[in-house]
Amino acid sequence: MKKLLLFALVIGFPFFSFAQTKNQDYPSKTHERLKTKNFYLFSAVENDAEIMDLLKADKQLGTYWKRMTIPLESFPGNGQEIIAPFLWSEDDIQTVGKRLVDLSKGNAKFQDLINTLRASKQYANFEKAPDDEYLFKVWEQCAKGLDTVLEVYGEGKMPFYRNIDSVSFDAKSKRYLYAVSILRTEAIEAAKETQLFFQPSLNLALNLLYANHKDEAARYDPLDQKENAKAIQAIKNTDFESYPYGSILVLGGGPENYRDKLSIAGKVNLQWAMKEYRAKKAPFIMVSGGHVHPYMTPYCEAVEMKQELIEEYGVPEENIIIEPYARHTTTNMRNATRLMVDYGIPLDQKSLVVTNPSHSEYTGGETFKKRCQDELGYQPVDFHDRLSPTTLEFTGNMVSLHQNPNQPLDP
Repeated sequence: MKKLLLFALVIGFPFFSFAQTKNQDYPSKTHERLKTKNFYLFSAVENDAEIMDLLKADKQLGTYWKRMTIPLESFPGNGQEIIAPFLWSEDDIQTVGKRLVDLSKGNAKFQDLINTLRASKQYANFEKAPDDEYLFKVWEQCAKGLDTVLEVYGEGKMPFYRNIDSVSFDAKSKRYLYAVSILRTEAIEAAKETQLFFQPSLNLALNLLYANHKDEAARYDPLDQKENAKAIQAIKNTDFESYPYGSILVLGGGPENYRDKLSIAGKVNLQWAMKEYRAKKAPFIMVSGGHVHPYMTPYCEAVEMKQELIEEYGVPEENIIIEPYARHTTTNMRNATRLMVDYGIPLDQKSLVVTNPSHSEYTGGETFKKRCQDELGYQPVDFHDRLSPTTLEFTGNMVSLHQNPNQPLDP
């Protein structure tokens, strides 16, 4: 009995005063950025007081809040016991989705929310769907994304890319279970003010990403004010019609050890890219690649390639754009397109993608197209002519703005 009381006090009491003021006074920048990039729907809801009141008052949705906030009665034997109430089963997803659609019918504020979601392009792959279907699909994607984070970083389930995206600690250890229990309590307390049906699940997912050092998706934000600020200013004054291509995208390649900042492939890719840049094919070089190999590497491929371009080749910083998030070739192409849209590089003007011959052949092939369709659900770019074994033409597609919380480190 004493142990149970102590456990209840430890996981509950210390966080009450913290949680009540956390969101209002000093919100976590990492939490907010990860939420917006992975779960834009929830960010939009939390920015609309009338929608929040409508959802909070709904008794059917309130049952999910009650389920998640039932106290733990004993120290958990595994992570699954902690996160189970926060997961969304297929039946849950269907029930909540249908309820959201019902609430939206004839409701002007809900229509405003749907319009906000559509205008954001964060769900661009659903934009052809009618409003009912669109709202359902957006919710469904977010709910499944929450489950992915909770299962991988709360329970220790193996992710799709287990060698680079796995939980950072021993998920079966008592110490980690204790930590997750504390994060669970904090997630509930932080949600008590608004009591939105999804908030405990969302808060726990964000807590787990942060605790596991899985902040890669937001680690360099805001890019436009930091690493890419000079390039953005240069873009505003660039006559793109004076160049045959809008940009030169260089794909990264992480080293196989913790000593080297750049791999051989990364350095060679830069050499090939410099040939195109010296020939004045495009005004900007975009280097793409995140913290990928080896597992939990402290080095970012794009950041290190930028430094190499500046220090080794003397390329002006204002002519270099970094894309420091991509973890796969699929997202190299997708994320590059996103930056082109954000920064004003014309999408209707072809760009070049440069990498080693075998990688370039793969990137321009049917296998890569299938992988994009399987993992992203769309084609982020269209490829055109091949200029050499290392260089392909491409144009980006606006659907690349669609976010993917099932890959929360690079959504």
